[in-house]
Amino acid sequence: MNTKKALLCILLVLVAGLIWANTLSMFVEAHRYLDRNLNNMVFVDYQIPYRSLTFLAQHGGFFAELSISVNISNADSVIFSQDYMDNVGIRNRVDAGSARKSYLNRLSYALPVGEHRLSFNVVDRNSNRTFSRTIDLTALPQTALLSDLELSSQVQADTTQYLNQFRRNGKLYKSEPSGLFNVAETDFLHLYFEVYSKPDDRTETAFLTMDVERGDSLVVDLFRDMNLGSDLEGITLRIPLSDLPAGAYSGTLTLMLGEREEQRQFQFAIQEEVDTYNFLMPDPEEEVRLIRYFIGNRVPSDWATLSITAKRNFINSFWAEQASQMQTTVTDAIDQIRQRVEYSNTRFSHFQPGWTTDRGRIYIRNGAPDEIENGESSDETRFVRKDYQIWKYRSRPNAVYLFVDLQMSGNFRIMYVNNDQMESTNPSWLDYLGEDFDMSKLSN
Repeated sequence: MNTKKALLCILLVLVAGLIWANTLSMFVEAHRYLDRNLNNMVFVDYQIPYRSLTFLAQHGGFFAELSISVNISNADSVIFSQDYMDNVGIRNRVDAGSARKSYLNRLSYALPVGEHRLSFNVVDRNSNRTFSRTIDLTALPQTALLSDLELSSQVQADTTQYLNQFRRNGKLYKSEPSGLFNVAETDFLHLYFEVYSKPDDRTETAFLTMDVERGDSLVVDLFRDMNLGSDLEGITLRIPLSDLPAGAYSGTLTLMLGEREEQRQFQFAIQEEVDTYNFLMPDPEEEVRLIRYFIGNRVPSDWATLSITAKRNFINSFWAEQASQMQTTVTDAIDQIRQRVEYSNTRFSHFQPGWTTDRGRIYIRNGAPDEIENGESSDETRFVRKDYQIWKYRSRPNAVYLFVDLQMSGNFRIMYVNNDQMESTNPSWLDYLGEDFDMSKLSN
């Protein structure tokens, strides 16, 4: 591989790391409906796993703050634009690291006639992670028979204010924008939709069919006769999940009324119960780099040849040991380190993710320093003036670190260390600061 190709590969890896570091994982789905006046409404449901958010302790709980921007445009004209603030609160810090629990919300808008583009943008204000998605929407015609299809994991009687915006006729329809269903948590996939008709239409029987396929195999086949009794009827179908193996599925719903016929497609996936692995990063290779910050060379020497399962087992064991040292739960330990990684990515990134820099490494291991002193070298050096930072920790560890911005580009490198056996001092560190450097600044 020549030098240009090598540099290109490195650049791609760095860009991928920065994208991962700054992307908020979430799911968004839009559903179109007609109201009783045949005006279009669109529901925008968004779902964010708790472990993707950054929660800060305040007001007796833990809160994440989301800045949401929604724009609906037609060609080059913006016909609607609004910004929202959405606060997500939890009481139990452990929930912040849950892979299953998530935050769910719904926004609703009137949709004018025609073709539109909905832009949905989110910023997690505590971590600066972002999410963007664009959805093309064509308003339903007033002659439409069917609304869009909505997938829900729960449909149950509910009189609380919990998820009030997802309630219909006293029942809670818990939407699943992700389209992921876990057989250990729900027995059915609930499919909600609305049928629209006029008095003349209701003189005939409507025929409803639903097919669900996995690959080329038909796994669900439903046929139903319907006698429509009103202009708008909400219908819920249940798809049993217990007999369906894990995997991806696609479905088609068809409604025939007289000579008219309409179809809607939907997709979903079934997850099985699997062994729970604790991890912070999706890539084991990145995570083991992080783990080395804490355990040095105690990573298995044959790491490169280990299976994914073996690597995950090692990572699992590390987090269990780390939680014990931190005197907390595994979930809380991962959450604390995750917040340090996100902080490092926000503050220390320089042509590479902040968590991979020298300051990021020390911050991730030790947390925030008790004292930071900023300074500039004097003219009594063989180099041009350079900025430096001194970090001091006065508890565990009782250590001092000196970082120097060698290239004056914001990428501070560790040059001097006191009382940390996992880091080393550059023998020439004083050459960068000058012989007149005040050594008392390094006392702790």
